[in-house]
Amino acid sequence: DRGITTAIVWLTKPDDDDDGLAYGTEHGFLCIWKRNKNEHTFNEIYCNRLTGGKDGQEISAMAYDNSSGQLAVVHRAEAVHRFVIDGGMSPRTISSITIRDHWPQAVAFGQVGIRGPELWTFGREDGVIYILNDEGKILKAKTTGAVIGHAVLSTKDDAIILDDVSQGIALYKLSGTERIRTFQVPHNERRSRNVAFHDGTSTIVIGSDHGRVYEFDRRTGQISDIIDIGVRERVQSIAV
Repeated sequence: DRGITTAIVWLTKPDDDDDGLAYGTEHGFLCIWKRNKNEHTFNEIYCNRLTGGKDGQEISAMAYDNSSGQLAVVHRAEAVHRFVIDGGMSPRTISSITIRDHWPQAVAFGQVGIRGPELWTFGREDGVIYILNDEGKILKAKTTGAVIGHAVLSTKDDAIILDDVSQGIALYKLSGTERIRTFQVPHNERRSRNVAFHDGTSTIVIGSDHGRVYEFDRRTGQISDIIDIGVRERVQSIAV
């Protein structure tokens, strides 16, 4: 039993017409489907159970960098994997590590180094951001003091946004550790909410636990729009 799907990303390559998708599951399986463009169908290329942390197999987040063809996968507890997707859409391991007492909730690719992009992994309960090189070596650790529900970064605009579960959206610079601004979001429960940039990074978007999606002007910090989805339920995932 692979379990329910807990993370998914689209796989594309700038110099290749083939594409596909990768998804992770609650029991730690990484699966990759390749799209047949002529028939508009998918074929499963790969499915294997990865080694998670000692306290959790669930794959909590994934990220894909199309310029390098690299895929990052993190488990709910401690485990961080990095792969390169080959021409046949199969993953080849670059690094696989565990970070003690780290509970990844989000993962993203950062600045490009000599041997590939940095990998940023965001811990939920510990609130620590680890920056790793291509070999899985920790280059830097940043302490936020927040319970992180989700995170997105923009290397172009030197910006990170975090879902601070107890408050709202926390805005940071990639190059620093000081919080620049907090965008307050009404909440009844301390639960994770997805965040996203929109219109470049001029607008910041976040879900809620009461059926609304909030849009903020990044410059002024003011709410620019509120989208009501019609039911007072948790808005967990958003895509823009």
